[in-house]
Amino acid sequence: MEDDQTVSVSKGVFVFKNNFKPPKKLGKRKKKILSKEDDNNYSSSLFSSNLWYQHYYSLWSVIEEQIDVLNYNLFSSVLSNLIDFVKTSHNGTVKEIPTAALFTGINMPDHGAQFAALSKQLKESITPHVATLNSQNCQNIKYFMENMISQFINDDEYLAEDENESGKTQLKKTQLTMSVLESWYEKLIKRKPLVVIIPDFESFNPLVLERFILIISCFSHLPFVLVLGIATDMNTLHSSLPYKVSSKIRVRVFNSQRSIEYLNNVLEKVFFTDMCPFQLGGKVFNLFIEVFLFYDLSVRNFIQNIKYACADHFTFGNAMTLCHLSKELIEETLEVFNSDDFANIRQLPSFKKLVQDTSRDLQAKLLVNDDYLSEVLIEKIYEIQDYIKNFHLFLKCLLVLVEDLPRAPLGKHVRELYAVATSRNITLTADYKECMKLLTFQSKDELSAKLQKIFGILQSNTLRKQDGTSEIFKLVTKSINDLDTIDQADKSLEDMEVAEETENPVDLKVDSRGQFRKKLLELSKHQNKSLSKYEKLREHIISMLSSTFEKYLKEPECYYFHEIFFYNDMSIKNYIIGQHRSAIHNALNDPHFYLRVCIFCGI
Repeated sequence: MEDDQTVSVSKGVFVFKNNFKPPKKLGKRKKKILSKEDDNNYSSSLFSSNLWYQHYYSLWSVIEEQIDVLNYNLFSSVLSNLIDFVKTSHNGTVKEIPTAALFTGINMPDHGAQFAALSKQLKESITPHVATLNSQNCQNIKYFMENMISQFINDDEYLAEDENESGKTQLKKTQLTMSVLESWYEKLIKRKPLVVIIPDFESFNPLVLERFILIISCFSHLPFVLVLGIATDMNTLHSSLPYKVSSKIRVRVFNSQRSIEYLNNVLEKVFFTDMCPFQLGGKVFNLFIEVFLFYDLSVRNFIQNIKYACADHFTFGNAMTLCHLSKELIEETLEVFNSDDFANIRQLPSFKKLVQDTSRDLQAKLLVNDDYLSEVLIEKIYEIQDYIKNFHLFLKCLLVLVEDLPRAPLGKHVRELYAVATSRNITLTADYKECMKLLTFQSKDELSAKLQKIFGILQSNTLRKQDGTSEIFKLVTKSINDLDTIDQADKSLEDMEVAEETENPVDLKVDSRGQFRKKLLELSKHQNKSLSKYEKLREHIISMLSSTFEKYLKEPECYYFHEIFFYNDMSIKNYIIGQHRSAIHNALNDPHFYLRVCIFCGI
């Protein structure tokens, strides 16, 4: 036991100060978070040498730029009205607190960018004193006031010169009170409004908001302006705040765009155009729409899903670098292809179908001869390029005809038509046939108005001479002129009939019911003769448009190498929507299942 005895370590520990100075107290080290640019640079360093990544990066950069421009245009009207409201809120004598109620809809994630843009524009054009408060950091009135005052005081751009020279004294959060804010505001050279932005009004504790409004209402000489982001409706504001509080604020309502309208704008002006070569197949598009409608209503997440699909599409290999709508770029890309790239093209499912449909003499050349495959690729890719451009063009024309029909069998938006047309031949569906039948009951004015809209869509197509749609443009123009001609003929015919009726009035005096019935039949036949011209023309116009849709609205699978442009891999569902338990189990047991990287390459 004596050998096992131990000696206390504390007996051998001694402290020697030795003029040691403790290090300065360092702030808490923050975990470095990769920004968007860092993330892009990291990805570029890994894949920058790959041809497929270069094409993906350039394509998505263009798409993102278009989305940013669209977002700016969509939000600019709402933001400009809000900024004008803040600017003029304290021009006269103000008793209540000016309050802007911005109805953002239930899609809160997408409107974070909108409030960030509002805060930025307010600081640049109206006032530097803008505080944005979130419910996570303001659980009670103490935290609420401290965060608000801290954001105001930290920006001392307009302090007096002697205050700036003396240096800013750092105050603890516990010292931040309304009296401190009041004294700070009196020292400012330019006294501008104090704007408080609350993006998520429903998430706040109503008692906290009540106390906050009552407190700042006591400081009437401080020009407070409130901006409330409300997801639901005005009743939420009235039910959350009692009368003694709501009487302290003067509310003005601002409406932003609904999520579904925002999604339609993004799809129609960015993705459903002849400028975007990357297309979603019907199955994947329906999946993304279901996620949007039933999960989060987030357009931002919808765009991120498309971005993931686009990246997954290009990782197939350099074959996807042919995803262009420029004929010159296709030829330039094929010039740098090597044997491995052509082998990658031969892995496409539609290539197998092409070989089967080709004569035996040329099958061997397709499988072995890269030069011959390159010639075939150019021909087939050109066909798909023309198909995509005409597909979106005539999908919009079809929407003009069917969007206002009873019960809207094909839908009221382009995305609904797109989902059907990319899944199967839309002209063979029962809904399409029902729409064509309903169009036969259209009046002359309704049909003429729709043809005018179709004329405008076709006229905006500057490439109609190249893609073969100029003939359709001429037929639509002729149909509009024919309708106008019939309209003038009908007017003259009506005048003649009125004159005949005045000269020879119809005698309905009969002796029996049988004679009366016979007389009515004769009159109805006479009236039908005057309407037959329009009915024949209407039937001809609908038949002409229907044959046009049958020609240009085929499903993508009808074309060889459609996989280069259309992404329709439903395995993406495992990465977009995961089953919670099984997803966690797979991630813990095999992380590479979700990371989708090579175990041996160490990426």
